Amino acid sequence: MSEKAFLLDTTKCIGCRACQVACKQWNGLPGEQTDFFAGPEYTNPAGLSSITWNYVKFFEVDRTNEEHPVWQIMHMKCFHCEDANCLKVCPERAISKVDGWVVIDQNKCIGCGACVNECIYHVPHIRKSDSKTYKCNACTVNEREIPACAFACPTGALTYGNRTALLQEAQLRLKKYTKAGRDADGNEIAPAFPKAQLYGKDQFSGLKMLMILRDRPSKYGLEENPRPLEITKVEQIHDTYALMSMFTFGIPSLKRAAYRFAKSLANSSDRNRIS
Repeated sequence: MSEKAFLLDTTKCIGCRACQVACKQWNGLPGEQTDFFAGPEYTNPAGLSSITWNYVKFFEVDRTNEEHPVWQIMHMKCFHCEDANCLKVCPERAISKVDGWVVIDQNKCIGCGACVNECIYHVPHIRKSDSKTYKCNACTVNEREIPACAFACPTGALTYGNRTALLQEAQLRLKKYTKAGRDADGNEIAPAFPKAQLYGKDQFSGLKMLMILRDRPSKYGLEENPRPLEITKVEQIHDTYALMSMFTFGIPSLKRAAYRFAKSLANSSDRNRIS
């Protein structure tokens, strides 16, 4: 795994959207046509898209204590899995690793939607204007030393650096967040975030987006133990597609049709085995 990674500390995120704006500006991405309350709470836009590569998601506020509501806020983008489903399923090999980051080559992409369907984090999206798939590339295309999102974060909630060092930092913070303390009079102080957990260390053989979560992963819509893709089925689809694509004359629309046929054939074969 490439040595670089992100560390997101949700205990420090204030929902300012500096990361969101910086990504738009650096990559020349247009704004979304959206409503003020597009998603839960103050989430806007509602989610990732082909022109929004990161966004800040506001989860439902815990108002059990009206005087002290608990906000759950999280920076969302591609997690750049080491064992990435999207990379496995792409029939044109348009998705590859660039310095360890999962990057889509739009010149090779046919817009078949394979990566869109198999990403459990719902990251890649097809742009209608050119039928190509887009997502965060960690500023490896419009290159810069520190990705725009991390560079713009004013609170240190999103940092960028050596993955091993960031893992060590995350573990130190977790110990601090989950450990009870004592005040000057010796009275015990409850842990700041007793349910805090680390996500990304092992999922999909390791994510390049390490996350300190204030609560369990399910609170953030994340699978704790996601299952990797079944490679046998992927290979079956690819083999059929490789044969079918010989008759597409390199036309993207025909290639997309060939991929859909190959996938439906594999699904039909699965159903027949079960029955």
